[in-house]
Amino acid sequence: MTDAADAKRDQVVSAALEVFGRYGFRRTSMDLIARAARMSRPAVYLHFSSKEDVFRAVAQRFAGDIVAAAERARRSGRPITDRLYDVLAIKVESFVGTVEAEYRAELFAEAEVLVEDVMVAFEAEYLSVVEATLEDAAGELDLLGVDLPAGDVAAVLVDAVAGIARQKADPAVLRLRLRQLVELAVRGLTGSRPAG
Repeated sequence: MTDAADAKRDQVVSAALEVFGRYGFRRTSMDLIARAARMSRPAVYLHFSSKEDVFRAVAQRFAGDIVAAAERARRSGRPITDRLYDVLAIKVESFVGTVEAEYRAELFAEAEVLVEDVMVAFEAEYLSVVEATLEDAAGELDLLGVDLPAGDVAAVLVDAVAGIARQKADPAVLRLRLRQLVELAVRGLTGSRPAG
């Protein structure tokens, strides 16, 4: 592809991200995407064969951006509670900031069907970043690996974050829930092992 074609394709993907976030998958049309991209519908079809094709490109960009931002947060050098919160908040903030609450569940459901491969790869990459964040702090998290390996803790946290991100609650409430989750996890992995 030429640089101009890449730029036009990026323009469509950026516009489509907003449109899918505002209207959900089912209510989004190629006309809406074209208008948001300030292009004609035939011009959009020069770059994408269908709405599903656009959705795939949006999912790939969205997933890549989240993983890259999570990796930057992982390497921030902040205390583990803040660093872990930042890594997990990337996912919540990305969904809350771009997808209207009433369409979150619909877009998750559509993504699981239409771009399952993208979602599986994204979840694996994101899980790896969360696991690496925990492993980076193994010296601070005394109980990490005692009863649960970092991979299992990461999986529990990522599953909990998915639940938080799908909620229709106010963003401030979602952030508070996430902060509480992280504080519970860090406290649970720090200190002496309970008598049993």
